[in-house]
Amino acid sequence: MLWIVDDYRGPGGARPVRAFLDGLSVAARARVAAALTMLEQEGNQLRFPRSRSLGAGLHEMRIAHPEGPFRIIYGYRPGRRVVLLHGFVKRTEQTPPEALQLARERFAAVTREGGAGGHGPT
Repeated sequence: MLWIVDDYRGPGGARPVRAFLDGLSVAARARVAAALTMLEQEGNQLRFPRSRSLGAGLHEMRIAHPEGPFRIIYGYRPGRRVVLLHGFVKRTEQTPPEALQLARERFAAVTREGGAGGHGPT
């Protein structure tokens, strides 16, 4: 059974993860799309090196690409749902604290709203 992969939608309907993905080259978008398909298929069974836990219910999808590496922070919701919270190009060894904080805030907002925050599939 597949997982439903949604993306975070902010105030006014902003879709920051979608905007990040739209800014990638065609080749990079294809690589990220393949990784997200894997997430859709494997859900919470996806493991290192493709995904790693960041704690507090957050996980980091790790996507290697010559233009990257890319990271997408996501969290799980009830009903076999995944919500994509933040996407970025990783330029440092550690996940940038501001990226992690932003993802935490978005996940808290989605959790408060229940479900996947009323967001549709990516």
